[in-house]
Amino acid sequence: MNPKIAALCGWLLLLSLAISLYSELLVPIPSYWAGVPIWIASFFFFPFLRGAQKKQIIILVICGLFGLLYGTMHHLDSRYFLKTLEANQNVVTMLIGVGFLRIFATHSVQTNESLPSGTRPLIKTLLGVHLFGAVLNMSSVIIVGDKLAMKKPLQPTQGIILLRGFAICAFWSPFFAAMGMTLTSAPGSHLSTLIIYGIPVSLAALALTAWEIKRTPLADTIEGYPMGIKSLWMPCLLAIIVISEHQIWPNASVLSLVALTSVTFIALWLITVKGKSGVVMAKRHIEVGVASSAGEVVLFAAAAMLASGVASILASLNVQLAPDHFGALAAFITLVILVGLAMTGMHPVTSVVLAGSVLAPSVTNPNLLGLTLLMGWSLGITFSPFSGVQLSIQSRYNLKAKTLLAHNWRYISAMLVVCAATLWIYTL
Repeated sequence: MNPKIAALCGWLLLLSLAISLYSELLVPIPSYWAGVPIWIASFFFFPFLRGAQKKQIIILVICGLFGLLYGTMHHLDSRYFLKTLEANQNVVTMLIGVGFLRIFATHSVQTNESLPSGTRPLIKTLLGVHLFGAVLNMSSVIIVGDKLAMKKPLQPTQGIILLRGFAICAFWSPFFAAMGMTLTSAPGSHLSTLIIYGIPVSLAALALTAWEIKRTPLADTIEGYPMGIKSLWMPCLLAIIVISEHQIWPNASVLSLVALTSVTFIALWLITVKGKSGVVMAKRHIEVGVASSAGEVVLFAAAAMLASGVASILASLNVQLAPDHFGALAAFITLVILVGLAMTGMHPVTSVVLAGSVLAPSVTNPNLLGLTLLMGWSLGITFSPFSGVQLSIQSRYNLKAKTLLAHNWRYISAMLVVCAATLWIYTL
């Protein structure tokens, strides 16, 4: 990407973050003001995206625009256009805020320690990737994966650990994009409820993966990442802070609290630990690092247009596609559909937005829908060869899609049973 374009977009997205936090915590202003810089940045980002991303985004924009025009022709008001202009600014705010934590990660996680081999280090690697991923998102996969692949090619077992450690975060993490999109697509759902039910599902997924690691042939010869308590205190601390803040300020957006906590933490760390060099590091991240999220930013903006277009068409036709009763069975069917859509290459942002647009207006229990969307996101990106994390692992570490698929189908089958049981228990 052109350095000048990257720098311009970095400052535009920082402006969006500042407007969003100002509106949320100080003086309320229309949300679309924070969305305008996102759309401008998306316009500049678009030419630098991969071909597959461009095609998907063009389809989303065309479908969304068609819906908006259809609604306009049927005399709907301008609220759907304003919703499009917002560009999912709450989610993008969280994405940019959490992105600043990469500065801390690259200086605290990387180590010169030798890589230990065996089942125990592999399980510690799984837990470490999971806890880091819960806060740092895809950064955790790249940091740990690059270290493991430094001297020899990544083994399939190591690739599975990276993939699942990251994907399992979607079940519960308030810092994960999945949670942000879910809270937006299932209005009325509560962060605390989603976390309370999501953590046991995560533990089951981690335990199942650990059991598979123990059964891996020649596991004692496979290297893990040297994780320790010293490396893991930060994600745990930030998660606790956000959850506590939400209890103190229940009316504040969780996404804004996540962004505020992330930016405040990294600012204090840079000032107290790095001093003057911290300013240089922060400036470099804004002008270079933020551009690494270009694909997600443009996708979130396009998804906002799609969601508005779908809502506009449904309002124009006065159509209700949701089942009369959205209970455990309907939730499980929705979950299976979400995983199936992921296998076609549909990004979870798109499928979650579609499910929310279709189901949310008729759902009486938004937490049930929220749990379903989180489960669909996690299992979808784990199973689909076309998910962003899978594509990154396949291309960066030369692991074949069919290899990952062969290692995952039993896990997905077992987790569908776990998710079905959880949805049923929630409805009791």
